[in-house]
Amino acid sequence: MNREYLPKEKAIYQAVIELFEEGADINNLTVAEITARAGIGKGTAYEYFSGKEEMIAKAFFYNGEVFCKQLYEGMRKEKELYDKIDFVLLTMERQVSRANCIFRLLHMLSDNSSISRWIKKLIDQKKSSSEIPAADVIRRVLNDELQGRGTLPEEKMTYLVLSIYSKIFCYGMLLKEEKYEQAERREVMRGLVNRGICREVEEIFSLFEQL
Repeated sequence: MNREYLPKEKAIYQAVIELFEEGADINNLTVAEITARAGIGKGTAYEYFSGKEEMIAKAFFYNGEVFCKQLYEGMRKEKELYDKIDFVLLTMERQVSRANCIFRLLHMLSDNSSISRWIKKLIDQKKSSSEIPAADVIRRVLNDELQGRGTLPEEKMTYLVLSIYSKIFCYGMLLKEEKYEQAERREVMRGLVNRGICREVEEIFSLFEQL
């Protein structure tokens, strides 16, 4: 994240996320509800945003960026890939509500609502920036792992990013199930997911080095 967000922008983003975590219907939220929670006037909000769709889209995007950046910074402190992936999965368990914001962001991309159109617009704007969306976190970690081993062909890198992304995403969805509220079940599944990711990464890396 390269630019500083103004306090009133952050207040709006935080208000949207708090309302979401409390179970509010995002599509039916009003500007008045958001600004009341943020503690600012409606007129002031319109100085920063065109309407509730922009507020909501940017709130989810902002929260996702902050969460992903924190994940990457935490992963960089770990030496082994297994420990890096374990850090991500454990963080998701500890911060389920924040992880859910990312899943909601992804879900909104699949529909054609005005909010999803705003999110797609934001993604297009960010493509050439150095900010760290979720998929780029995985790509950066893989490039860190590749140091001294060459550059992985784009097709193989893209496949690994998609594969790891989907496994982590599915693990996050499992956390919503009642049976995975048990620490023992989470630990077993977390280990299976982690080992599956590490095994696939090493397999692709090894095949690449044999060429």
